[in-house]
Amino acid sequence: MSAFPPHGARSRDLARLAELLDCAPANPAPRARLESSDPAVAELARAVDRHLDADLERDLQRRAADERFREQLAALSHDIRTPLAGAQGYLQLARRATDPERAARYLERAEERLAAMRVLVDDLFTYARAADPSWELELEPCDLAQATTDALAARYEAFAARGWEPDVRIGKTAPVLAAPDALARVIANLLENALTHGAGAPSVRVEGTALTVENPVAPEDAARLDSTRLTERFYQGDPSRSGGGTGLGLAVARALMESMGGALTVGVTAGDAPSFSVCLELRPAPA
Repeated sequence: MSAFPPHGARSRDLARLAELLDCAPANPAPRARLESSDPAVAELARAVDRHLDADLERDLQRRAADERFREQLAALSHDIRTPLAGAQGYLQLARRATDPERAARYLERAEERLAAMRVLVDDLFTYARAADPSWELELEPCDLAQATTDALAARYEAFAARGWEPDVRIGKTAPVLAAPDALARVIANLLENALTHGAGAPSVRVEGTALTVENPVAPEDAARLDSTRLTERFYQGDPSRSGGGTGLGLAVARALMESMGGALTVGVTAGDAPSFSVCLELRPAPA
């Protein structure tokens, strides 16, 4: 007696598998789960199941990404409307004011709201450009230590206003391959992130071709920060969105770093001394 099932049974099994594969695009969760006395057909059914499971996982990831994107668009819409509405309100007050000094104060506040709007639009433009695979930066040898000290000096007053004195340590460095403006923007974003979200003075380390900025954060902030999402566009660890910032700073920094062939990594440390750190690693410039 033959060890293989009748030809008709095998044909039915294979037809069932073909039907499952045909309906997979419309039904993201079909399963073969086919019991067959034919070892070859049974193995094929298991392979089909693995394929369908992988398709289902990709579909779930896509749906989750779409949902996050919709949430991000809603947050962006809020961030755009808020400064515009504020500026419009202050302009109306200035138009109605009879006191020149009061009108000037209203105009100043309107300018502040519009400045916040400019920051958001600039971040969006930079992110979109840096994320474009066809965009190429002109790279040249750059002094990472000098770029870091320049960025720190530009923010001396901002740190002083908070009573913070950054702990800066510069070790042995080497020229890095970067676009000067992009490198300056990346470092600026890291320092602005520390100023906006930090709970104390940051430590700044430059060693070789790497820069690390680490700052203490509040325990509740460390608990809610998702280190796997910190460089996503519009991600903000504060669900109330009251902490300031556009949620684009680290996303822009990462996109620019990747455009320069470098890498950006983030880390969150909880415990007795919670902290947040960002490390840049650039390529060494050719000798």
